[in-house]
Amino acid sequence: MARDVAEVRTVNGKRWFSVCLLVSACACAQATSAPVDPNPPTENTLWQQRQLFLSDYETWNLGARLAVKAGRRHETATIYWRRRGVISRIDLFGAFGVGRVRISEDPQGAVLVKNNADSINGQSADEVLYRTLGWHVPFKQMGYWLRGLPEPELPVTIKLDKNGRLEKLVQSGWQVTFLQYRIYAGRELPRKLYLVADPDMLPARIQLEDDQAESFSVKIVISQWHDGDDKLQPSR
Repeated sequence: MARDVAEVRTVNGKRWFSVCLLVSACACAQATSAPVDPNPPTENTLWQQRQLFLSDYETWNLGARLAVKAGRRHETATIYWRRRGVISRIDLFGAFGVGRVRISEDPQGAVLVKNNADSINGQSADEVLYRTLGWHVPFKQMGYWLRGLPEPELPVTIKLDKNGRLEKLVQSGWQVTFLQYRIYAGRELPRKLYLVADPDMLPARIQLEDDQAESFSVKIVISQWHDGDDKLQPSR
């Protein structure tokens, strides 16, 4: 009886093995015969799709490291940027040797508060930072560049990669190189950016000083980025 049971198991084992081979062969046949799109989307088509997908993404929290260099001067800071449409709050920690800096911005202007004490008012975030600390950071344009988009209201020259993403752009006196992308909250967004300013092309109010030498650059490495779900009060 034991011999009969062993033979039955052997036979069943062979049958099961044959069934597995058949299923595997069918799966392979289906995989190899999958249709191939004869007209895959072009880089420009993918780029148009990205712009539509990301253009209205204006409510977010971002954390990053910021390195700014002007000639032989260089400083670093940790930046936390909370944006709610046209209202932003930008916190800089360890910023340019002065501790904590908070910039609040809305359509009426911007307010910078340094170390919870001194404050300065201006038209924009980049203006009040420059007037206070002497550093140029193009926050207005960065609100678009950080999403992998050019600012729509200004002339721009762009270079796309094969996936329809920005690889380089030149806009408003800056050349921006997009070094790496990553998925954040279901969106493919830049992770590393490198900005280099052309002193001759920058707007007059943020022209480089003579003592800031020939080059000015900003490097950004994003560590976190997620949707914002709370509200911000206007800066004034």
